[in-house]
Amino acid sequence: MGVFTSKPARPAQVPTDTIIPLHSKDDTASLRPFVLDFALCFDDVLDPEKLRSSFERLMEIGDWRKLGARLRLNDSGKLEYHIPASFDAQRPAFRYSHMKYETSISEHPLASKLPKPTSRPAVLNSTDEFQSLLRRKDGPTKLHDYLNSDDGQLSLHIVSFSDATLITLTWPHTLLDGMGRRALYDAWICVLNGREADVLPLQGFSTDPLATLGTQPTEPYALEKYQIKGFAFFIFAVRYAYELIWYPKEEMRIICLPAAHLNTMRSTALSELSACAPDTDTDTTPFLSDGDVISAWLARLALSPTLPQTSQRTVLLMNAFGLRGVLANDLLPPHKAYIANASNSVHALLPAREILTRPLSYTASQVRRSIAQQGTRAQIEALAAIERETYASCGRSPVFGDSSMKLIVVSNWTKTKLFELDFSAAVVRVGVPLEGRRHGVGRPRYVHSCPYSNGVPIRNAFSGFRKGCGGKLLDEWDVEGRDLEKD
Repeated sequence: MGVFTSKPARPAQVPTDTIIPLHSKDDTASLRPFVLDFALCFDDVLDPEKLRSSFERLMEIGDWRKLGARLRLNDSGKLEYHIPASFDAQRPAFRYSHMKYETSISEHPLASKLPKPTSRPAVLNSTDEFQSLLRRKDGPTKLHDYLNSDDGQLSLHIVSFSDATLITLTWPHTLLDGMGRRALYDAWICVLNGREADVLPLQGFSTDPLATLGTQPTEPYALEKYQIKGFAFFIFAVRYAYELIWYPKEEMRIICLPAAHLNTMRSTALSELSACAPDTDTDTTPFLSDGDVISAWLARLALSPTLPQTSQRTVLLMNAFGLRGVLANDLLPPHKAYIANASNSVHALLPAREILTRPLSYTASQVRRSIAQQGTRAQIEALAAIERETYASCGRSPVFGDSSMKLIVVSNWTKTKLFELDFSAAVVRVGVPLEGRRHGVGRPRYVHSCPYSNGVPIRNAFSGFRKGCGGKLLDEWDVEGRDLEKD
């Protein structure tokens, strides 16, 4: 007994469910492996029932019921949504769980370790250290957990302390991206505040707004000649696989980059660019965003332990680029909420030696240049056309660079402004006195993300965001998979 096992039977199809395919940027090989836990930590006691009921009510409003869809795999191997006609106790819109502790958060052995601001740049806790705290025990961690159950894609887990509250949402990455997450929170908060009329209509319920993206490019993609194809891609894949075998260990850590340190780096970088600017170019003032500087800093941080300063290897510094802004005039109008994935990447190709030896201002300026060059509507169309062709012929995303390239990925969540989320309508008791805090009542003091990648390497991948509080900045970046065995 116990020698033979069988796969769990998938739920039977419910005749009354609405069946629709996933959008083109949702059902991709790069997103399928990922499930995310995303937690907000409040220094206030929030009413869990009010949070649960308002979230439930949101999914009863018009097309927002799509968020309660069940994930299924059809006979063609494509993902599709099965949306219940209505939700009830047997088939709720989402899974809900709640833990309550009659102690303060500082007295809890694990919650007390949640990261706090530091005065110097610091590598802090492992992101998965808090898994047992931030999710239910049987919570989903992979796509098959959704395919083999009749659960919705969203899980809501609330942890209550005598002076604090943790709210975690869990979902598969096929559901939404960073800005989609913000749109979801905004709609939830509208319902929480009794403003259902302010909930934006859902964009793209049964049709894909991005279905035509890339079908009519008007210019070539800026890095088209650097696309790795054929035997060159085979060599790139072999080299990448060798590194994974030789250095298999990955850890996800949290980096705190204090505002004072970041401001100094940015000021220094701008001064260096101004000093290097031609005297005749008096009308152009150098510009770098915080994200440009942080990308450059992270690239050097990732490469320093692994490559010599004289390395000739090409580095692809890839920044995630949200499409909602550039497509706002037609495909993704801002008066509708797009709860899905709408992003691609902008690429900066640099020799490793330049990242390691030249000032941060140089690398940051190259990141800024890549965004300006590749972030136009025409370039978005051009890259989308290459993506279409590569997926059709190879079943994967296109890769740019050369066969010896090293990849660094950065995802900047600053625009989501998650520290500005206002859950004060659910506050029943203030946990930390107002004079002792740098954030408002009902606003998160810490945001935590933990991805489950299911075997997909995520080394040298960074995601993070900026927190503004009381005129100061706290930059917290999740370091996903740095190559710690070489550190």
